[in-house]
Amino acid sequence: MNTDRMPTPNLRLRAEREQRKWSRLYMAEKLNLGDPKTIGRWERGTAQPSPHFRRKLCELFAMSAEELGLISSGVAPYEIPPLHPSLPMSQPQTVQEESIAREGKDWYVPYWRNPFFTGRQDVLTSLHTVFFSGRLTTLSYIQALSGLGGIGKTHIAIEYAYRYRDQYAGIFWVQADTRDDLVSSCTGLLDFLGHPLRERQKDEDSLGLFSDWLSRHTRWLLIMDNIEDLALIQQVLPVDCQGHILLTTRIQSTASFARCIPLDKMTDSDGALFLLRRIKRLEPDATLVQSPPTDQCLGQRLSDLLGGLPLALDQAGAYIEETGCSISDYLQRYTHLRSQLLDRRGTSVRDHPHSVTATFSLAYTQVRQRQPLAADLLCLCAFLAADGIPEELFLSDATRLSRSENSSAEGLILPDPYQFDLAIAVLRSFSLVQRQPETQTISLHRLVQVILQEGMSEQEQVKWHQCVVHLLNAAFPVITSDTGTDIWGPCERLLPHVMTCAAVFPTLLQHQQLAELLLKAADYLDQRSQYERAKSLYQQALQIQVQVVGLEHPAVASLQSKLAYLYRLLGDYEQAERLFQSAQQVLEQTWGPEHPEIAFPLEGLAMVYYEQGKYDLALPLQQRALQIREQTWGPEHLEVALSLNRLGNVYMEQHKYDLAEQVYQRALQIREQTGGLEYFRIAGSLSNLGNLYRVQGRYEQAEPLCQRAVRLAEQTLGASHPDMAATLVVLADLYREWGKYEQAKLLYQQAHSLFEQALGPEHHVGAYPLHGLALLYCEQGYYEQAEALFQRALLIRERRLGQHHPETAQILYDLARLCKLQGKMDNASLLAGSSLQIHAQSLGNIHPKTVASRALLAQIEEARRSTRKHAG
Repeated sequence: MNTDRMPTPNLRLRAEREQRKWSRLYMAEKLNLGDPKTIGRWERGTAQPSPHFRRKLCELFAMSAEELGLISSGVAPYEIPPLHPSLPMSQPQTVQEESIAREGKDWYVPYWRNPFFTGRQDVLTSLHTVFFSGRLTTLSYIQALSGLGGIGKTHIAIEYAYRYRDQYAGIFWVQADTRDDLVSSCTGLLDFLGHPLRERQKDEDSLGLFSDWLSRHTRWLLIMDNIEDLALIQQVLPVDCQGHILLTTRIQSTASFARCIPLDKMTDSDGALFLLRRIKRLEPDATLVQSPPTDQCLGQRLSDLLGGLPLALDQAGAYIEETGCSISDYLQRYTHLRSQLLDRRGTSVRDHPHSVTATFSLAYTQVRQRQPLAADLLCLCAFLAADGIPEELFLSDATRLSRSENSSAEGLILPDPYQFDLAIAVLRSFSLVQRQPETQTISLHRLVQVILQEGMSEQEQVKWHQCVVHLLNAAFPVITSDTGTDIWGPCERLLPHVMTCAAVFPTLLQHQQLAELLLKAADYLDQRSQYERAKSLYQQALQIQVQVVGLEHPAVASLQSKLAYLYRLLGDYEQAERLFQSAQQVLEQTWGPEHPEIAFPLEGLAMVYYEQGKYDLALPLQQRALQIREQTWGPEHLEVALSLNRLGNVYMEQHKYDLAEQVYQRALQIREQTGGLEYFRIAGSLSNLGNLYRVQGRYEQAEPLCQRAVRLAEQTLGASHPDMAATLVVLADLYREWGKYEQAKLLYQQAHSLFEQALGPEHHVGAYPLHGLALLYCEQGYYEQAEALFQRALLIRERRLGQHHPETAQILYDLARLCKLQGKMDNASLLAGSSLQIHAQSLGNIHPKTVASRALLAQIEEARRSTRKHAG
């Protein structure tokens, strides 16, 4: 390149430098110039300083441009703004770079290479591969790095320029924030290339002249930094393009202008490595594994906390370096001083002068000016989970109808799909959100959420809180005992956002609608056997209800009953009993002893006593609940059938098989007559009756009932429904006891597969087929297979129900029996002892299961004594 101009040495500049005894390295440091050899090129005349560096030279020498030989006599210097409002981020490298611009090459990049640059290898490789692919298409020679402010676009472009500089004859950098910036940059470039504008030419001519220059040269790379208007590319793009153009932009849709590479956050490992290099805990070329494990852990934790945003990590690094604090100290400060730390850029930073707060706040202001609806949408998203925000939350008919009926969402304008698309387009033009059309969700960076929240007054925060609660409450489905699994998908999409509400809102917001939302989510989690999470939401909803309506309100009593039901499932019978009794008392005082709502805590209390083996206490409560429902709904109501089934369970445990059979048959009759022969809950009645016959040894009568239950569940609920799997377990138990092992084995395996597919591998009901299959193997003498299945079932029970639950104790009991059969008496003694302790604590000393555990332990201890006696 540049063979059309003869170099003219600048003897004045060299003389002034040498007179002051300045080295080229010293001058480069004073000018913030990356390569000292550039000074030599200026002195030899093979390159000319840009207007920016011309002004810097004048300031350094305290001389005019004419005195330094930078311009011809009589020609006034044409001053333009610096190419970029900031200087390079990193400190100058101590080891000199290999010459960037050898003879015949041009280098016009106003940044030093970042010695802390980390990761992004896939992006750099992709850029290089496509640029040098040989394809002659626009998308092959124009590429764009797209992403949020602070995501590292400019630094990737800098690294690409340095890494692949030998493959280009010239590399040029222009600032393209606005057309004026681009014109100014191109004017400086023309001056650098020895093609200054003549007096009669205007600045605007520089775009055309520079485009013409590009068309006459080859193997160049043009970097257009921070371009916001893609149409500007056409003003510098030569018709016959023989080089490469790299854009950095917040715009996500580059259409046919360029191949777009969206930039994501740094991984936690890369973020930690960058931070440790930045604070000088690692050398620039060191790897993460070379740092102490504590540093690795803390670095990854901080990277995760900051969402892997390079700007935020650099900002944290600057703070740590300047103050001398540790990463651990910074993490502690961030918890309480998040706003101040995100707004502090640092005093020695030379790149991206704006802090995280300033960067995102400016983008939000620009969005608000361009389209207020887009800004409102962003504010809503600031109070949701950062990822997977369902689009239907803003577009569904349910939220619109609820909006028109609820004053808490006053001022909230929900867009139609077209307006929504336009709002998203504005947000995407700043890379403030990402849209995932395949899942119909949007997402945003967590620090965008933080900055938006921190910038709001408490009144504004409450306003957007209320709007978000309103939208979620309108969209979240109501869960009932008859709800099928088809509703789980919508619930799961909304659940992370409800959990975000639960984690943040109670500190600022206490109102009825939030309690309703938490209650819905808790009901869903309860149905999915995620009991600890459900319990937390029930407790928060209860706390809000108590504050809003008072402890003696029936709504509070209903919530207490739900929470008590959960405690019962978790085996915390003491808490469950207390809450059921409290709910019963409030409801009786409010509505009288015969109100239908009272049946729920009565029946719940009956189930607590039933599971503890206190059948004499359970029976009258269950009978009273049945009576209330019969008086309220009539003897043929489906709610009556539910109570009859539960009453039959009590009779079963009391060995009152005739009474159990009567109530089971009556429940079945009600469901068939009222619900129809295809009513899905008939399957439960059939299974209960079949199970009764199995216990009585009436296998021939049990089999057709259990088989019909399976067929009906499959017809009404579908082959993949978990209730279908429950009917399979009952039929498998029958075949196991009947000695039809192969049929039982297949049914257990099918049931377990269904439970896993429908509920996940950790749901507690999945332990039932595993437990049954383990018993089957045990009976067949396959002890190793049995033990493995017992252990799997035990692990699920301990994780989901707890180590002190009666269901957990039952597996310990059966494991003890297996160890006894294997002759492992020490293990058998420990397991039987644990089973006895849990059964005694949870069910009482006279419960049949406690009695059985005690008897088993006695047998094992007798066997151990006998063994020791014979050994002695």
